[in-house]
This record gives sequence, C-alpha cells and structure tokens, in this order.
Amino acid sequence: MPKLSALTGLFCAIAGVLCPAHAAVFPKPRQIEAPEGRLRLHETVPILLPSVPSSDDLFLAGLLIAELSDRYGLALNTKMVPSLPAEGPFILLGSVANPLVRQFLNAEAPPAHSEGYTLQVTDRAVVAAGTDASGAFYGFQSLRQLIERGADGIAVRSATIRDWPLLPFRGIKLYLPGHDNIEFCRRFIRDFMALYKYNKLFIEMNAAMPFERHPELNAGWIDFGKDMKYTRRERSPGPGRQLQDSANADTADGEVLEKQEVSDLVAYARRFHIDVIPEIPSLTHSYYLLARHRELAEIPDAEWPDTYCPSEPRVYKLLFDVLDEYIDVMKPAMILIGHDEWRMPLGVCSRCKGKNSADLYAADVNRIHAYLRSKGVTTAMYGDHLIERLRGKKTRHVENSSGAPYDTPGGLSPEQVRELIPKDILIVNWFWDSRGNEDLDENGLGRRNETDLSEWGFRQVFGNFEARMPDFDRRTAVPGIIGAAPSSWAATNELNFGKDMMFDFLGSANLLWSTDRPDMAQLALMVQERLPEIRSRLSAEPLPSRDCPVVPVAMTAAEHVKIGADASSLIFHHSCKKHARNRAAWSATWNFADTAELLGWYDVEYMDGFVQTVPVRYGINVLESDWLQTAAPRSVAYQATIEPRGDGMSDFGFEWINPRLGISIREVRLHSISSENPITLSVLSMVPKRPAPEPKPLRLSP
Repeated sequence: MPKLSALTGLFCAIAGVLCPAHAAVFPKPRQIEAPEGRLRLHETVPILLPSVPSSDDLFLAGLLIAELSDRYGLALNTKMVPSLPAEGPFILLGSVANPLVRQFLNAEAPPAHSEGYTLQVTDRAVVAAGTDASGAFYGFQSLRQLIERGADGIAVRSATIRDWPLLPFRGIKLYLPGHDNIEFCRRFIRDFMALYKYNKLFIEMNAAMPFERHPELNAGWIDFGKDMKYTRRERSPGPGRQLQDSANADTADGEVLEKQEVSDLVAYARRFHIDVIPEIPSLTHSYYLLARHRELAEIPDAEWPDTYCPSEPRVYKLLFDVLDEYIDVMKPAMILIGHDEWRMPLGVCSRCKGKNSADLYAADVNRIHAYLRSKGVTTAMYGDHLIERLRGKKTRHVENSSGAPYDTPGGLSPEQVRELIPKDILIVNWFWDSRGNEDLDENGLGRRNETDLSEWGFRQVFGNFEARMPDFDRRTAVPGIIGAAPSSWAATNELNFGKDMMFDFLGSANLLWSTDRPDMAQLALMVQERLPEIRSRLSAEPLPSRDCPVVPVAMTAAEHVKIGADASSLIFHHSCKKHARNRAAWSATWNFADTAELLGWYDVEYMDGFVQTVPVRYGINVLESDWLQTAAPRSVAYQATIEPRGDGMSDFGFEWINPRLGISIREVRLHSISSENPITLSVLSMVPKRPAPEPKPLRLSP
C-alpha cells in the first residue's frame, strides 16, 4: 500500500483540481500562476536579511527556520546582506519596508490592499513580499503550503501569487483551553488559524482565571463545573423547569488557569497577527458570577442561577472588578459582553417586577459600554435582543411542556434600538440563518436582520458562522458587515475540533479570505483531503507513516488478522455501510468521544496477551463507503484519509499509533456492533520497526 501522504494525488483526480499548486494553497489566492518546476531546498540556501533587520523580518525568518527544521529536518540559516546577490538560490521574506524586498520588486509593488502580498517561487528564489507586516506574514503562510517532501528531498513548488483578503474580520470563537490543552491551543493558533489566515479570536473566559479581588468566583466556577460533569448535564433547569442558558462549564475544562498562562496565550496569538477578544458574559450566561453570589441573581433560589438582576447596583461592582482583572491581564482592544438569550421568567424578580424589560436591557448595555469606553475598550455584543421579531414584541411566551409556562423579556423595538443602543458596539449576528434563501423565516431568522442592523448604523460580524451560508457574497456586501466567526461551543481540544468543526473552520477561512466558491460537495472533498495534513500539524504525536515505509499485512479474513511483528503503527483501510450519528460535542460535555457513534472496535492483542482496544467512531476515523456520492457536506472524518477505490466507493485510512513500541503484536480482531451498519476492513497496513544499520567496520590508523 502507498503511504498515507501519497494518497492525496487520488483526491486531486476526483476533485478535478487542475494544478497541484492551486490545490496546495488554501484559501485559494485571487491570482495564481503555477508553472511546472520547483526550487529544491538544501542547507546552503540562505534566508536573506537586510543589514539592519526589523523585528518583523527576524520573526518571519525564525518561523521559516522552525518550520523547515521541526517538520522537514532541514536546517537553514539567515544571512545579512546589503543588497540582493546576483544569483540564487535564496529566500526573502518581508514587507515593502524591507529594503531587499523593495530591490527585488523594483517597479512592481504588492497589492495595494491591507494584508496583501506577492509570493514568487522560481528555480532561483523564493520571495514573499507584503504590502504591510500582516501581508508578509500571510505570504509566508502560503509559502508554508507550497513546501513538499519528495524523493529528491525538500522543495517549494513554483508559483506566482498576488493575493489579499475579502473581509477584514476573520475570526473563530472558542473556549479558553484547560491546562492539558494549552499546547494544543497554541498549535491551533500557529498551525491552523495563522496558516489559513484567520486574524481574530474570541475566547470565552467565565471565571477560568484567578480573581484577586473575588476568589469566591473561582471556587464557585469549579463547583459548578464539577456538578455539571458528575450529574451528566449540559445545563441545569430553572424553577418550574424553565429553560436556562447553556452552562459552558467546560470552558478551560472546568479549571482555573494562572494569569500568566492567560497572558502568555494572548501574547502568543498576537505574535501570529491574531487579535484576541475575550468573551466575558454579562446579564445572561452569568453562572460564573452567581454561583457564590445568589443575592445578585434574578432568581436567587435557582439551583444554579444563570442571569443577574440588572436592577441590583451591587452587580456592577462585581462585574466591573472582573472586567478590570481581565483587562489588566489580556489588554484587549475589544470585549464581547454576551447579552444573548435573556430567558428570565418575568414577574419573578422582586427588584425588576413592574419595570420595562427593554429599558432594563438597554440601561445594562449602556452602563457596561460606558465603563469599557472609560478603559479604552470597544464593546461587542450578541444582538438577538435588538431584533423584536426574533425575541418577541415586549415579551415572549414559553409554553414549557416539561413544566410551568412563563413569559420572558422580548426584544427592543426598532425605535428603542435607534435611540438607546450605542452604534459603536460591534454586533455579533448569530441569527442570520433561515435554513434557506428566505429573507426571514417563521422564527425571525434571516437576511432582514442584518439589513436592519446595517440601516440602524451598526457594524456586525456573522457569529455561529457556517460555511454553507447561502448567497454569502451578496449578504456581506451589506454596509457594516465586516466578517464572520464560526463558533466552537465545547471544550477546546483536538477531538472536539476534529470531529465537529473542521468543515466550518476551513470552509469559513475560504469564504472570508478568497473569492473562490466551491459548492458544498467540492468543499467537503477539499476538507477531507486536507485533514491528514492538518492532523499531522495539530496532533502532539507524529504519524509514523510520514517518516517510515508502509507495508501491507497479509489478510485471509478481515475479522481476524495475524500480525506477528513489532509495528510503530497500524493503518486500517476501512469503511462503514451507511451514515451514522455524530452529535455536537456540547451535547454531552461529560463524554465528548461518545457523541460520535461507536460502530465497533479492533482488538489489538500483543504477544504477552495484553489487548489494546481501538474504537471505530463515525466522523472521527471512519465514514460510509459511498461517502463520495451521498455524504452530507459537514460529515468528514478528522483522523482518516479518503482512499477512492475507482468504482465510486471509498475506504478511509486510519493510522493508529502503537502505544507499546518494542512489544510484538500477535493479531488484530474486528468487532462490529451492528449488522445493519458493519465495518468493512479492506486492507490492513503497518509501519514496521525500522531496522538499524550494521555498524561500519572499525578502521585503525596506521
């Protein structure tokens, strides 16, 4: 069998990609020419720096040195020169502020767009030239995607690219990672967000950082998270079984990071031209504020209160103390203050009873906005309560079949939005999706909402964004729409991002940067083809098949395969019969793995009798054999490589890394859970133990 990385060529034939360099660079550049040829890299190729290099020049050079050394085993060095050499090969990275870049470009400049770049790769030189520092950085990201390992060594594919982004705000929303996932988050920033040209990062914080003024918030946060986990709940109900807000208790894995860890993560993201926007929920989703301050809740006797009382002045002393500590540590230019899904039953809070809920909402927003403005911080907020047709006129009735019916606060009227809500607030519009091309659906979702916000004078970004947005280019032409951000609503870790988010993370990157518009089936193929490369970057454990030969294992029966060898990894080339379940990770925050349906497992038995079980889960390491013909676009498998058979059917190659190196594997046994959706193992391959060379003979000096 071929190595997993070699299988990508099969995808190109299916997807109809005309040129390897076009397929290599993602999001697809605006202008690209990709002639045959490549510049072979070796350790004598210098990375040129001007005699007085800037910090940006040094940073880019350092990134390239690290990329080539860590990923390809190639050590390049920098060389300071007063001018360009007459002959190559050489590598040059920088913006037009770099004198060597200006000399190379001569009369030709990079695109006159912020974040724009030119990338030229010939058999003589590699030059990434940016309009500004960000442009040079994104030119380097495209260069990273053109580097390849071939039979003759490491090379860069020939290409000439001129490129710049479609929209200025290209974001992702995620939770602050827990201690065990900080390094994954850093890899995600460096090797996914930066690589695919994202530049904004919403990070939900809650009480996941120590508060010197209010340590009780941290204690309450930990208690709350443990209770959600141990009771197997995604949220707690309110009195009368009312629907409360989602808990988001797996933020930071339910832990509390040190301030230095938070500060370091923010600084790390900014090095990669990514602005961090902390999300600090207020009014609603305020479990973290209220777990130890029930006296400030709208319903103090709720099991876990989710909403504070906007009529209680003491709320703001607590909230502003929290904001101050986050501002001191993260130094943000913008904070997202939440304010979505105000589900408080009206008439329960004695302090708010009889008051107009729209006035309370607007006063709360204005008070927080004014405080942040006094700190030099811009406000962002979710805008659903600015849309009356979505949240209801004055009130919204909830029938509540599981408990007592109740009324909740409605939306502000258009007149109230115009008069009461500051227009310098960035609105996060998650209510764009009408599940079709309608201007508005029966639930109040759709295009009319974004046009209303625009007419009222707001800037906005699409939140909870999905790559399948219909009519994206026409919708983003509405004045004030500056970008979008897909959202992860579960703990930040490789499993959750891999199983749930890759289609939207990659597809959104393409929509927000590029003008290329593949259909959803083509995009699914593009995403699935890239996943092995993405996994190799995001996983902390390298795949042995990238470094060692892969050999087939003789099979007489698919359910029982003899091995009899010490293997670094096994590669299961398998499929299932039909589509299966892969629920979002947030639906079971106490057990993320089983949100992907378990279809079966492999028993890997070692010579000493110990058995290691390898789960086979839909959407993680297997898909259906007719996926190319029938799959839902977002249904991809993060840990698998698509392997078309040539008859319209496919297997999916999943490489399992052996945790017991040095212990020979006796056999592998396949177990399918259901006869209705069995696993078919077509081929089994392995990466055997690499033989050590014989020592050279000892030669004594005469």
